[in-house]
Amino acid sequence: MRVEEIENNPELQRVLWACYKYWQGESLPPRERVICYGWILRLYEDKFGVRFHQSRLGQLAKLGFLEQADTSRGGRRRYYKIVDPDRVDALLRKWNLC
Repeated sequence: MRVEEIENNPELQRVLWACYKYWQGESLPPRERVICYGWILRLYEDKFGVRFHQSRLGQLAKLGFLEQADTSRGGRRRYYKIVDPDRVDALLRKWNLC
């Protein structure tokens, strides 16, 4: 994870928060949990009052926070997994987002 590249980017921090918040609420075992843009957008909007572009999920993947999961479920949707949920939790606490 390239934490230094997200340290000064509040929007990416908030997107990561929405990913983690949704991920936490899933009933599947942690290794099987996935997220997608459509599922986390409402969480983000409800908390922060604005939308974000779905490309932010790709940025988080490039920075090592997310990894793309199998996309066979819905064709055009991109699904992601959180790479290190414990580390994400610690970072969100550091940024006062949890």
